[in-house]
Amino acid sequence: MAKLTTSVKAIKTELSKVKDNALLIGFFKGKSSLSPALKKLDKRYGNVISSFIKSHDFKAEKGENQRIFVDKGIKNIILVGLGEEEKYGFDILSTIIADVSKRLRDNKIESFSIFLDSFTNGKFKDEEAVEKMALGSLIGLYQFTEFKTKDKDKIKFVDKVTIMTSSSKNFDKSIGYACIVADTVNKTRDLVNTPPNVATPAYVAEYAKGLAKKSGLKCTTLDEKQIEKMNMGCFIAVSKGSINRPRLLVLEYNGAGKGKKPIAVVGKGITFDSGGLNLKPYPYILNMKDDKGGAVAAIHVIEACSKLKLPLNLVVVAPLAENMIDADSYRPDDVLTAYNGMTVEIKNTDAEGRLVLADALAYTADKFKPEVIIDIATLTGASLVVLGYVGTPFVCTDENMRKKLNNASAKSLEKLWELPLWQEYDDSLKSDIADIKHIGDEGEAGVITAAMFLKNFVNDVPWLHIDIGTTVWSKADKGMLTKGATGATVRLLIEMLREWK
Repeated sequence: MAKLTTSVKAIKTELSKVKDNALLIGFFKGKSSLSPALKKLDKRYGNVISSFIKSHDFKAEKGENQRIFVDKGIKNIILVGLGEEEKYGFDILSTIIADVSKRLRDNKIESFSIFLDSFTNGKFKDEEAVEKMALGSLIGLYQFTEFKTKDKDKIKFVDKVTIMTSSSKNFDKSIGYACIVADTVNKTRDLVNTPPNVATPAYVAEYAKGLAKKSGLKCTTLDEKQIEKMNMGCFIAVSKGSINRPRLLVLEYNGAGKGKKPIAVVGKGITFDSGGLNLKPYPYILNMKDDKGGAVAAIHVIEACSKLKLPLNLVVVAPLAENMIDADSYRPDDVLTAYNGMTVEIKNTDAEGRLVLADALAYTADKFKPEVIIDIATLTGASLVVLGYVGTPFVCTDENMRKKLNNASAKSLEKLWELPLWQEYDDSLKSDIADIKHIGDEGEAGVITAAMFLKNFVNDVPWLHIDIGTTVWSKADKGMLTKGATGATVRLLIEMLREWK
């Protein structure tokens, strides 16, 4: 798996002393006057900045950038439009830095500097701006090249990003945090992007084992026989159609000491989803390697918590399986018995994620008695109908956790929106022959009814369910997104756990 190839640092220096391939300078719309530091730089380079602004009608629209070739200490000066100052925030800052970073890389610029003072306006602290700049560049520059064999020498990289500032503050903590988060986001993207013939349940479990050894985590992996012995009838049924046998992965981080209940994160880990006997039609069967996105995110969230030495206890439970077709596949109309003894009537084998989660959630609640349970799952296509590709729907049973999540959403820039758990939705899961059926009436409130099903398996533990069915994948290169896996919820949950009290 690829690791970060770009280094980021922040230094205090005069702009006139900067030597680099490019220097980014930000301007707000309608405010093209130069600060004293920029005037000094401008004078050194023969007034090229002020002359260019006047002669090229640079308006500093959001995302606009103009390149001035000077070929001196600084080879290129990049004027970056930040748009209207009153609308400026971390989301715009991060997106602009990511987009410009990609553009410079594609133009074979291997290192560049950012003039911090020109990208801030007093709305937020310098430390916060540095963190977002580092995240924007490191996550924005992500590329997945693991399986490229031709022209690998032509792949372009940025080796170094330097943030220039007039401040005497120490930004090491901000950059250190950003590097850990970006590394775990990008490793999540790597593993989700890895094709299903490689990233089987056993492969993901072994990957996690290696990660745990490096990070000082306790790792337990249960095989098919052990899972069967634990009476996880739903989990086992989903896995039966595949030659690649299932694994139940458990990772534990103890940062708060004994006696403190753990926070539990359960991640759906379907390494490929064919839909089973309810086979997915083309093109919906494409990219089903991303159905392990919840488990992979959870694995890297606990890694980050360990590296950050957060003062909490965390357990990750990841049911890993393939949903394939075979004579032994589970069928519509089957009745399965879950870990908690509840019987489940099957109506569609392509709704397998909630089945593996049901057993994993019940096991987690019973085994670890956690403070809270958070599950992450590429659970429904209905998430596209709810929020499109922009945001992630969630449900929550605890007000305190809801506040923590919304705060983390604002800081991490991962957008979420809550859906209700009204009793009326529960009625659609009633079965004529079993305790419950696993999908609601066809086409009705898919995200909510899936959550209502899962709610039966968490006991009375405060619970948060995040459905990344849409946001796990990006179809375009835009801002911090690159075509392919997004690393959804990694930034969000690290931010949430970072401030957990």
